[in-house]
Amino acid sequence: MKIFVLGAGVAALAFASFFKENKINIIEKNSFAGRKLLATGNGRCNFTNLNLSYDNYFSANRDFVKYALDNFSNKDLFKHFEKMGIEWTSLESGRAYPKTMSSKTVRDCLYLEAKDMANFIFDTEVIAIDFKNKLLYTSKNKFSYDVLVIASGGNTLKNSGSDGKVWQMLKKETNIIDPMPAITNYLALNPLPKACKGTKVRARASLKIDGKKIKDSTDDVIFQAYGLTGTAILNLSTYISLGLRNKKDVSIDIDFYPECSYNTLLEKLMAKAKRYPQRSFEELLLGFLHENLIKEIIKRSNIRNFKDKTKALSIICKTLKSTSFKIIDAHDKTNAQVSLGGVDTKRINPKTMKSLDIRDTYFIGEVMDVAGDCGGYNIQWAFSSAKCASDDIRRLYVKDK
Repeated sequence: MKIFVLGAGVAALAFASFFKENKINIIEKNSFAGRKLLATGNGRCNFTNLNLSYDNYFSANRDFVKYALDNFSNKDLFKHFEKMGIEWTSLESGRAYPKTMSSKTVRDCLYLEAKDMANFIFDTEVIAIDFKNKLLYTSKNKFSYDVLVIASGGNTLKNSGSDGKVWQMLKKETNIIDPMPAITNYLALNPLPKACKGTKVRARASLKIDGKKIKDSTDDVIFQAYGLTGTAILNLSTYISLGLRNKKDVSIDIDFYPECSYNTLLEKLMAKAKRYPQRSFEELLLGFLHENLIKEIIKRSNIRNFKDKTKALSIICKTLKSTSFKIIDAHDKTNAQVSLGGVDTKRINPKTMKSLDIRDTYFIGEVMDVAGDCGGYNIQWAFSSAKCASDDIRRLYVKDK
């Protein structure tokens, strides 16, 4: 039984960690496995989340992820890691990491687990697939297969090897939903000026689509000359990308003081103004706001000609509680963390990950139209989908061995 896996990323390594009954062949264009995995979680590998939910996933087929996540949950992934000797920890947010806080730990342990039963074919790119005759054409030679598992990822972090070329090979065989980047940073029509570039604050970012509040996230917000980034923005990213793809009006409101109400904030500013009646607005805001942002907040408040200081401070408070940015596009499309789109999940069996259109072909991980939120959900999906595929291949193709 010749089983070939395209790609040696996290989904392929997950598949290899589950499948022990038959030798498998993994073809990878890079010279080593798990290149993209090394970059996840800022090099710390946020591999799942204690708060795992169906609602953390997006697909044109909304119910597609349910069986796989129930079949192999975050609890199952913790046990799987522990079995391989990977200790783990979690943050208050629910994000789970290896105890070492190193992506290399996860990559190395997965690779060691895979090497026993997998034949890795590195530095080899698949350039064409003959699905009818079950042939893989590479830059060097060709291979025949009995079962094909496509784990080639999306078209994000292209220097890691995820270039989306496999979608072009699949277009004549099954439906592909046009991909777009998610978990990335965004261009704003009205960004802060260059003087504010790189300034990071802890704030609440509230996403509105066509004027309706969709979701908010309180975490780091980083202001750039092009627009917005930071963990709070990444947490909203998939919703933002969906809104942009659907040609909706997308905006983000920043609340610089989520920990207190407008009235409480105004009382604090008024008390300071009373203690220091001669101080300018810029001087009054020192200690309340990062110094890089003070002039811009005052400018956006438009209070220069106000003689009534109380009214001016009330407007500044409104600006601090809600500064709006109109989002017009993803900024760094090349280095987005995940693709929104891919192989149409309506053309895949949700219990087995087997293609409904292509004989003896399975899809696992990001190559499908499944995108998880930021926070470990996409690596969880790689394992959950790989478990479904490995179980079905074992049942159908190697049940007598």
